[in-house]
Amino acid sequence: MNALLLLAPLSLFLETGLPIGLFVPGGDTLLLALGALAAEGGLEAFPLLPLLFLGSLLGHLLGYALGRYGGKALRRRFPEDLWKKGERLALRYGPLVLLLAPFIGGVRTLTPFLFGAWGFPFPRFLPLAALGSLLWTQGLFLLGYFLGQHLPLWAILLGLLLLGGIGLLLSRRPSRAG
Repeated sequence: MNALLLLAPLSLFLETGLPIGLFVPGGDTLLLALGALAAEGGLEAFPLLPLLFLGSLLGHLLGYALGRYGGKALRRRFPEDLWKKGERLALRYGPLVLLLAPFIGGVRTLTPFLFGAWGFPFPRFLPLAALGSLLWTQGLFLLGYFLGQHLPLWAILLGLLLLGGIGLLLSRRPSRAG
């Protein structure tokens, strides 16, 4: 179980900081499962909770830096209308986007990159990214812990597998806007 102290935060770091999170999302499931495992007594919540937060926050900082220093070159590879839609969304919802992005797979990977590429001021980005990472990592871990106190671990894991399967099926469904 000590390996989880390194692997779980590393997984969140990679998912939130690098484009791998677009293809292998799983942070939500990982956080819920870790919380349930802690409720069963198979894992200590401390020091895992601060390490999960740190992994997520450092990933967001990496994504921001990649966007800030490499975003202009990558911007040319994306359709301009897609870029403009993202900018309108960020302008419409502002800081709320940074707080909610960690809760949405794929979006948690792209948002820091986009905010960096747009030149969003780092002193405004940092506290919002930190709060979003804190709410996401601690909130889902604690939700998993709560569920783990009321349901057997196998039922929680089965539920997570079913939700993941439904998510995969829905993501592979052809888009109506074609």
